[in-house]
Amino acid sequence: MPNTKLSKALLKNHYQYTKAIYLGIIVAAVMIADVLFTVTAYRSPGNRTVDIELVGVYADTEKAAPFEQIALEAGQAFERARDEAAGIDVNAANYEPALEQVQFLTMMYDMTSEDAYYDQQRYMVSLAANEGDIFIVERPMMNDLIRQGLAVDLTPYIESGVIKPGDRDLSRVTYPETVDDGQPATGKECIYALQTDSMAGLWNELQYDFRDRYMVLMVYSDNIDTSAAVMQSLIEQFEVPLIVQGEEVTLNELGYVDPAPTEAAEPTAAPAQ
Repeated sequence: MPNTKLSKALLKNHYQYTKAIYLGIIVAAVMIADVLFTVTAYRSPGNRTVDIELVGVYADTEKAAPFEQIALEAGQAFERARDEAAGIDVNAANYEPALEQVQFLTMMYDMTSEDAYYDQQRYMVSLAANEGDIFIVERPMMNDLIRQGLAVDLTPYIESGVIKPGDRDLSRVTYPETVDDGQPATGKECIYALQTDSMAGLWNELQYDFRDRYMVLMVYSDNIDTSAAVMQSLIEQFEVPLIVQGEEVTLNELGYVDPAPTEAAEPTAAPAQ
């Protein structure tokens, strides 16, 4: 006759045999809850989001939240002023700016690594999917974006004061207007990017290498005007002295020399592909 009487020994043996099952059930429950949250959580649509793609090397985007919030508020302030100028009652109870989210994203793209092929594929897929509103890239990648007709002309935003380039050498980011294949050149000069060499805060705060990199506003962005205002916020937030081991230093003191553009690398005709 089986012994069905409960005892401490019996319970202990039962737990020893089944603890792995209990643990598996708990882990599975947590994973299912996480998946359900991820699937059902609200996500801002593209026209209410500005994504900033930090391309090339590592960036610690886990520390980006305070800067994202400031950029969000700057974008919302721009939208509020724009809407008010258009006659919209921004003081109405049901009014809210369109922008809901600004976020930094990092995209590894190291052409010297053994993963270079896969990095390139991920980058091309991102462009094909129209992901990212502002890209920060190295100069050769900036040139490619201009050639492909993917860069917004920043001149109107600079002239209107939405973007304040400061003492940047704009001749280094000014090119003939991109035209479709077979179309004649327009003769118009466009400012297609802004240098980040003065934005040492990208390194101080996010450990992102800011040297010889350029901010490009993408033509497929769902909210180009607001993204331009966010770009100005990035300039204001990250244009600070470089800090190395607690001391302010300059790039020249670190032995860095701004590379002069090579003629072969520049999109002198800038045809769209």
